[in-house]
Amino acid sequence: MPLALTLLAVPVVALLAAVWLPFVNGPQLWLGLPSLLVWSVGWVLALTPALAYVERCRNATATATATATAAATAAATGEER
Repeated sequence: MPLALTLLAVPVVALLAAVWLPFVNGPQLWLGLPSLLVWSVGWVLALTPALAYVERCRNATATATATATAAATAAATGEER
């Protein structure tokens, strides 16, 4: 899970730092659009898979925990699954 949160932190920090980066927050154009717009759209597009990865890791952890809990409960009560 720490890897997932680290991957999520990269686009978040890039979006928050955009206003203070001189090569982004300037009068220049990238691909015919203002550089701040291109920077923001690019990092928002990168944020989507990062959030999906965090959610997938979270669901895998929850599923593993639920399976272990069910097995421990079944073993404690003497039931077979």
